[in-house]
Amino acid sequence: MGDNDSRRLPRVAVQQIVVVFDAMLDQELGRIVNLNQEGFMLIGDSVKENCLYQLNFFLSEPIGDVSTLSIGAECLWVRETVGDDRNWAGFHILDIADADLKVIDELISQIDDN
Repeated sequence: MGDNDSRRLPRVAVQQIVVVFDAMLDQELGRIVNLNQEGFMLIGDSVKENCLYQLNFFLSEPIGDVSTLSIGAECLWVRETVGDDRNWAGFHILDIADADLKVIDELISQIDDN
C-alpha cells in the first residue's frame, strides 16, 4: 500500500475509531487506519488522488478535552480494496495546528503503551 520508501516516520495502527470528514462538503470520507505526525492512511470512498482536502477528524475517545482535529492534507494515492467498494488512500499532512499535532502525538503514545 503506497510507497513505504518515501516515509520518514513509520505509521502506527490507530487504537480508536477516527472518522474523517471533508470539512468543505461536510461529507464522511472514511476512517483512519494508521498515522504518524506527517501522514495517514484511511479506508473509505469518495477520495481523489492528487487533491487537497480540509479535513476534520472525529475521535471516538477524546484526548483530554479534544474530540475533533482540523487538518489540511493532500491525497497522494488511492488503491482499490479486494471484495469491497471502499478504497485505501494515503495522505500527507500539509497544515495542522500545534495543539492538534500534540493530540496525534498522544494517540501514537497510547498505541506504544499497548
